[in-house]
Amino acid sequence: MQHKGYIAFVAASIALLPIGSAKSEVIGRYDMGQWVIEANASNGRFEYCASSGKYSRGAAVHFLLTRETAWGMVIENPNWNWVRDSRGDVTYWVDNYRSRASGAKATAPTRLLIPLADSTQLFQEIRSGRVLYFQPRGNKSFSVTLNGTSSALSALMQCVARYR
Repeated sequence: MQHKGYIAFVAASIALLPIGSAKSEVIGRYDMGQWVIEANASNGRFEYCASSGKYSRGAAVHFLLTRETAWGMVIENPNWNWVRDSRGDVTYWVDNYRSRASGAKATAPTRLLIPLADSTQLFQEIRSGRVLYFQPRGNKSFSVTLNGTSSALSALMQCVARYR
């Protein structure tokens, strides 16, 4: 399980995503196939870059990399009905690689924040993987395809390097 301070930090950082938030200012944005890369600032200070991919039926995946290189992911699913600010545990894995556990937070009824392990191995698994699976404790499992994720994560790292 990840350190609670790290989860709180990433949770606070991801809460700044421009999705439903007026606190964040987009200072750079470009499209990259199915992904949109954005650099975001708060009070004129660079905070994080986000790569966002839209899926069918209103679902979306957002990877976030902060200026301190903490990273996480937000999954949006219009069929969910989480209690805002509720927290729980989730297990996640890529393809047939080993599973990892994390805390998760519902930042909106249809949005789940999952801080990702500070792991080069995990980063490479997501970049080269086909499917990312999630099993929230007490809820149905779900998965997202990782099409184009390698390019999106490379662009995310370049975005942070540029604006940091």
